Amino acid sequence: MEIKIIVNSFVDLFFPMRCIDCQEVIQKSQFLCTDCSSKLPFTYWKLNKDNELYHKLKNLTQVQNAYSLFHFKHKNNAQKILHEMKYKNRPDIGIDLANLIDIDLSNYDGIIPIPLHEKRLKKRGYNQVAYFAETLAKKNKIPYYSDGLIRTKYNSSQVRENKKNRIRNLNNAFEINPKLLAGHYILIDDVVTTGATLVSAIEKFNSLDNFKISVMSIACA
Repeated sequence: MEIKIIVNSFVDLFFPMRCIDCQEVIQKSQFLCTDCSSKLPFTYWKLNKDNELYHKLKNLTQVQNAYSLFHFKHKNNAQKILHEMKYKNRPDIGIDLANLIDIDLSNYDGIIPIPLHEKRLKKRGYNQVAYFAETLAKKNKIPYYSDGLIRTKYNSSQVRENKKNRIRNLNNAFEINPKLLAGHYILIDDVVTTGATLVSAIEKFNSLDNFKISVMSIACA
């Protein structure tokens, strides 16, 4: 035990945790300093039909309600947080983000994260939204279905594709787990830009009877 304490102290001394925005040294349990935390671009939306994300999606597919925690813009804190989660092996940040959300989800039948294809999951080692989605489910005492949706189609990066091409490339990219019972579920994504990924997933649910889908994301562009 003493050796572990000494090693941890050594790591903290020479490799301290730093704010992912300004790089100031912070506590090990944090990811932003106090000043940068005060600049987080909250949307202050509710999970309903009166926000930008809902209107973005409703023009493409049928969705019940929608919500995003942050506004996403180039080089703002939301982008830096998502980059840290996705590429720096910090999906645990999702726990803190989920705890910032004070919305009652107890009337929903469960939470389903947008999955990665098995090839990408093997390469990255984790799904960046898993902790976020699971924490929301635990907070609201509703089921968490990590495999409620299965990604069957592997796509290379879509960053350089326009909306039309993204939607076409993601056509039939998902399958619903046959064990999932009908109900009203919340799909969780990290960031919504064109909405192509969510549309492909939602359309799969909408093609079946007795499924309803609402959407929550960490950020919305």
